[in-house]
Amino acid sequence: MGVLNGLEPRAVFSYFETICGIPHGSGNTGQIADYLVKFAQERGLGWYRDSANNVVITKPASPGYEDADTVILQAHTNTVCEKDPGVEFDFTKDAISLIVEDDILRADGTTLGADDGISVAMILALLDDASLRHPKLEALLTSDEEIGMVGAFAFDCSHLTGHKLINLDSEYEGILMCSCAGGANAYSTMPVRRERQELQLVEVTVSGLASGHSGVEIHKGRANANVLMGRLLGVLSDKLPFVLVTLEGGSRETAIAASASAVIGVAGDDVDAAVQTVSDYGGVLAREYATAEPGLKVSAKAMGPDTADALDADSTSLVTRLLLSLPDGVQAMSVDMPGLVQTSLNFGILQLRDTELYCANTVRSSMTSQKQWILDKVSAVVALSGGTTEISGSYPGWSYNPNSVVKDTILAAYKDLFGRKATVDAVHAGIECGLFADSIPELDCVSIGPDMADVHTPREHLSISSTARTYQLLVEVLARSK
Repeated sequence: MGVLNGLEPRAVFSYFETICGIPHGSGNTGQIADYLVKFAQERGLGWYRDSANNVVITKPASPGYEDADTVILQAHTNTVCEKDPGVEFDFTKDAISLIVEDDILRADGTTLGADDGISVAMILALLDDASLRHPKLEALLTSDEEIGMVGAFAFDCSHLTGHKLINLDSEYEGILMCSCAGGANAYSTMPVRRERQELQLVEVTVSGLASGHSGVEIHKGRANANVLMGRLLGVLSDKLPFVLVTLEGGSRETAIAASASAVIGVAGDDVDAAVQTVSDYGGVLAREYATAEPGLKVSAKAMGPDTADALDADSTSLVTRLLLSLPDGVQAMSVDMPGLVQTSLNFGILQLRDTELYCANTVRSSMTSQKQWILDKVSAVVALSGGTTEISGSYPGWSYNPNSVVKDTILAAYKDLFGRKATVDAVHAGIECGLFADSIPELDCVSIGPDMADVHTPREHLSISSTARTYQLLVEVLARSK
């Protein structure tokens, strides 16, 4: 007997529990694609599967809707695989262990996968219900959205006929996402020179930062550990000579760097001064970020004498100046949508390698021209330091359409069903809608979804009642799409 038996809508939660029993982590979407194809075959529905494990399932229009515009229902099949420390779980073969607590559905020590499994489940329930009134439906179920929208990039949109799309990858009920930022990654390298030196080593660390998603949380004033490390090295360079031995910070291009560390080499009589300088400036940073980063910790520790392959003085100076010069954070706010970040970048990864410094930045903007401006700025700053920058992973933004029929239909249906107004918003992050809007001329597109929180973490949870309302909304919107 399933854990979710008795939850409504019954079909939605039944399909979700089935999906939770199928491995579908990023890069491992073959089994879920197999399941979707089998689902279509068993019901006599049209289907298409490509080499990237994207699946399209087609359902004919119900009687009376044959002349209505086709509606594309879109979600992604992969999920983020995270678990709590000490939890024994293999995402390549184990079923997600589900827990129901009042109105909350969560997993036991792992990510739930409601992002975006619950949306796949809602689409399957719609496809499986012969009683519904709807136009022709094209269910587009993409792979590997969580690792760079890989499936959407690979998908050939000529396999679709519709020009109206409802994306189901939003996490806030009653908020219609109608625009998103485009973006790209800037990967920079700068050559450095090392030489064998006898030094007194000092370890410098920045830790305890809140971090967060650089699209969703870049405007919250949180500190970037890579930026703070650059400031620390800059202050040190004003006080005493030192050379860099190691330097690293951040873990992902899209995550605000939570920590950074460096090992520097100084003369024997400068150890105490180096430790004190870091400690003093750590206090300055703690006061500066007292509200946004209460957990911020800056420390320096003497490690004793050693012979190390350290950067020479010139390379150390170049690295320090580059870190002080690279832009980071919010670059422009939207005038058309007050409160929305228009353009930003995130200094996500910092690595001092044997012969080069490596920096990775994610740039986002809802305006293509400003995205290019920031990419050019990063490239120019790095070039002034003797380095080069490669741009990759560029994806388009999705501009707001004030005349969207899909938007207006959803807004009206939500008000009629639930007695309150839904709102229209935009997200400063890339979502698959941007790629489809770039590929399908005059695509009318909106993103919605049920309430969920703490996605991409073992604390991820989903509102059961919100899921029911979202499914009810979808049924009503399709019925009105005649």
